[in-house]
Amino acid sequence: MRASMILWLACAAAPAWAQPGTPDTSPTRDRALRQIELERSGQLQDLLWRAPRSVPATESELAVQAVLDAVTQGDCPAAVAKLNAGLAKAYPAVVTLAGALYEEGLCLRQNWDRALSLYQRAVDAGHPGAAARVAAGYAAPVGGRDQATALWWALRAKTPLPAACNSVAALVGDADRFVAALNAWPAGQLNACAYAAAVMATIQSEAESASWASDYGLQGKVRFRLNVAQGQVEVVEDVTAATTRESDLPKARQAFAAQNRQLADRALKRYDKPAGIAPEWQAEGEFALRAAR
Repeated sequence: MRASMILWLACAAAPAWAQPGTPDTSPTRDRALRQIELERSGQLQDLLWRAPRSVPATESELAVQAVLDAVTQGDCPAAVAKLNAGLAKAYPAVVTLAGALYEEGLCLRQNWDRALSLYQRAVDAGHPGAAARVAAGYAAPVGGRDQATALWWALRAKTPLPAACNSVAALVGDADRFVAALNAWPAGQLNACAYAAAVMATIQSEAESASWASDYGLQGKVRFRLNVAQGQVEVVEDVTAATTRESDLPKARQAFAAQNRQLADRALKRYDKPAGIAPEWQAEGEFALRAAR
C-alpha cells in the first residue's frame, strides 16, 4: 500500500508522443465514448454561448476540441495526430486529456502508468483538477482500486470529504504514519472514505476546470452535497449573469444546471458504493465560478 502511494514520485515521464492503441470494442470503451460525447456536447454548447459574447476560444481549447472531435468520430489516427500536436506545445489541458485517453483506453492503448505520468505533469504545471483526476483514477479498476492511494491523493487535492476521512490529512507527508493510521481505522472506514473521495474527486476534477462555468457567462458558486450512505448528490447553484446577456440568463442557467447534474450522475455511476456507511456521513464541496476570459 505504501509503495503504490508514493509511486508518483518515481514515475518516469510519459513519452512525448502518444501511440495509437488497438481498437477496443469493450463495454468500458462504449461507456467512456458516451462520456466523451456528453463532454463534447457540453463544449459545443460552450461555443454557442461564447459566440454572442465575442469571446474567442483559446488555442489550448481549440486543440482539446480538435482531439475530442476526432475521438467521437472514431478517427483514432487523426485524434492521435492532433493530440501529439497539442502535446508538442505543452498545453496543460491537452496533457490532461492525453492522460484521460490513456486511462480510458480511447484511441490509445490503455495504460494507467502513462496516464498517471501525464496527470503528474499537469499537476506540476498547476492545471486545475489534475490532482483530483489522479485520486479518482486510483479508485477505479484501471488504477487498481487502490483505496489508500486514492484517499491520499484526494487529501492532497483538498477534495471535500466527510470529517472522519479528514482525520489523517495531517499525515499525507509521512507515508508510514499515514498507512499506520489507516490500519488502525475501524473496519469499513477506508472503504467508505475511498468511495466518498472517488465520487467527490471526479466532480472536483471537472468543477475546477477553467471552462466549467465561464463559457456560460455566469458568476457565483455551486455546491455539490454528497450523501455518502445513500449514494446521492444534491447540486445547488447560486449563479447570476456575468457576461451573458440578461435575456439569455434563463437558458444559460438551465444549460449549466444540466451539465452539473450530468457530472454528478457520472461520478456516482463510476464507483460501487460499499455497504454499512454511517447515515450521517456527508461531503460537500463549494466551487466558485471562474471569471470569463
